[in-house]
Amino acid sequence: MNSSTGRPVPRQIPAGPAGFVGRAEELDRLDSLAARGPDGPAVVVLTGVGGVGKSALALRWAHAAAGRYPDGQLYAQLGAFDPTGPADPAETLAEALRSLGLAEEQIPARATERTAMFRTVTSGLRLLLLLDNAVSAAQIRPLLPASSASAVVVTARWRLGGLALDGARFLPVGPLPEETAAEMLRRRLGDQRIDTDREATGSLLRWCSGLPVALAVAAARLASRPRWPVRRMVDELNQDDAALPGEMSLATVFELSYRSLDPAAARCYRALGAHPGTECGAPVVAAMLDVTTAEAAALLDRLIEASLVDESGADGERFRLHDLVRRHARRAASADPEWNELLRRAGEWYRDGAAGAGQLLTPYRNRPAPRSRPVSPNLPDRAAALSWFDAERPNLVAAVLTTAEPFPLLAWQIADECWPMFHLRRHHADRQAVDRAAAECARRLGDPAGEAEMVKRLAWSLYDTGRYDESAPCFDRAMELAADAGDRAGLGGAHAGLGMVALARARYDEARRHFAAQHRLFTEYGDVRRATLGLLRLGVVENESGRPADAVTYLRQAVTLLSGLAVDPYNEAVAHVELGRALTGLGELDAARRELDHALSQLDRLGSARGRAQALHRRGEVHLAAGRIAEARRDLTAAEQAYAELADTEAGQVRRLLDRLP
Repeated sequence: MNSSTGRPVPRQIPAGPAGFVGRAEELDRLDSLAARGPDGPAVVVLTGVGGVGKSALALRWAHAAAGRYPDGQLYAQLGAFDPTGPADPAETLAEALRSLGLAEEQIPARATERTAMFRTVTSGLRLLLLLDNAVSAAQIRPLLPASSASAVVVTARWRLGGLALDGARFLPVGPLPEETAAEMLRRRLGDQRIDTDREATGSLLRWCSGLPVALAVAAARLASRPRWPVRRMVDELNQDDAALPGEMSLATVFELSYRSLDPAAARCYRALGAHPGTECGAPVVAAMLDVTTAEAAALLDRLIEASLVDESGADGERFRLHDLVRRHARRAASADPEWNELLRRAGEWYRDGAAGAGQLLTPYRNRPAPRSRPVSPNLPDRAAALSWFDAERPNLVAAVLTTAEPFPLLAWQIADECWPMFHLRRHHADRQAVDRAAAECARRLGDPAGEAEMVKRLAWSLYDTGRYDESAPCFDRAMELAADAGDRAGLGGAHAGLGMVALARARYDEARRHFAAQHRLFTEYGDVRRATLGLLRLGVVENESGRPADAVTYLRQAVTLLSGLAVDPYNEAVAHVELGRALTGLGELDAARRELDHALSQLDRLGSARGRAQALHRRGEVHLAAGRIAEARRDLTAAEQAYAELADTEAGQVRRLLDRLP
């Protein structure tokens, strides 16, 4: 436990590679460069060609130095060469803030606000951040903590010279010297095989170019064939028609190891090449191969023994290919007639897994009939469902983008099942990429209702990030598509979105029209919950426009209906907050306080930081109206602090109330 924050100390640095050798000079140099500086965190950038061992060096040092950073050690894979593109800094910031103990509602939607919050949270902490496989200085800069007692270690194939402005220092990582590379082979193969034919060993070392990733694959192949002399592998490499200097020579090393796999393991390797993401678990591999999870795990173990696959994750139950190996595996998979079938099965597994997790998280959604045989994980509760989404989010996004061309309906379905994840975790950059791709899939399929749904979701994400000028046209487009499809629910959802944009712009008459239409359309459709949300939002409009009597009429109905449904406790609590606010405006202070006390107890149970801040804010206003200054100060101070942690603009409103207190 971190004594300064009371939060558990985050430790996310994955295990380093087995058999790490040499690099003593680089480790010492990294240790020296990572010493704290006076004007900010120490930033060290390890640069070098792919496969040279930058990540292995950084991980080895991070594990040795972890004790110097008692407030936590964080790791982020920035994915410079991932199939779907590099990681968005805003998404990486959100993951870091969660790791540091912030609740989901405390994480702002906008990237600039996340950066500011990260710097606030990390001020004074002693943290170690390992940012692996970066693509640019712009990807790194928002992730720099505020404390000069922290250290940031970056790995990249480029120098990222722009970080020099942030005080970064640079450590080039070169290929292993021949004697160190020979020692790596000696540890795997024994002295006798190395010493028997030093000339062949030298040739093999030149083939591997001093790159640990190639040395590991070559050593694994020879280790599995103890009777082979080193010369035999060198002869195979020399005979390969594809042999070329540089990276192609590495591909030749990988190709020989791939060819030596038994058919089942080779098919598993191709499945990993066809997998849409960069890291996965055995269950999805089992679904792709149509085997049991135990059989898939056994095949993955054989690939690990061949050094073609690395274990990743805290529990070692995830699997990842080095990006150079993955490139080879994708080439092998693309030549396989089974490519599309492997991809389709992966997409179906992610779709069904998301459906199962989503059912636990948002049981009030209208669920489609089961689409395929059950292959998704068995998730016992909401916490497990959220954890599943957190682990699989990159793969879900990649599955949508990868299946969009060959399987547009499947891509749309995966995107549809991702809604609970985006609703609860936001991930706006990923959400917008998924929604745009899914809308295009629906357009190609001639499905205006499906396109309307995705365009509407895109509009909500733009709204949540304050991009109202982009959000409103998307809601308008969703309304046109829903009207063409005769989709009353889609029309109701578009009206709800346009109403929220109008409310944000203080266009109250326009907001009233849209929320009234939302209530009417969802009532006709038979969706009581979403019809009731229209009443709740009408109550909010009347509160905002200074008409508390009209607000009370709408909000009493909303409270009654939502409490009867018992499926949306958060919005039920919000209705109580807004009703308390309206009653305060009418001077019914005792009744208002009862509503707000009730709402606070609900929101505490739900763990909603934003909802609790709003309830404290409104209860502070009740105390202020009743002349209870001490109670008003207590609640308003707590509300201001909570709003500030959420980077919410309402913190300023509360501050002004506090400033007026005697």
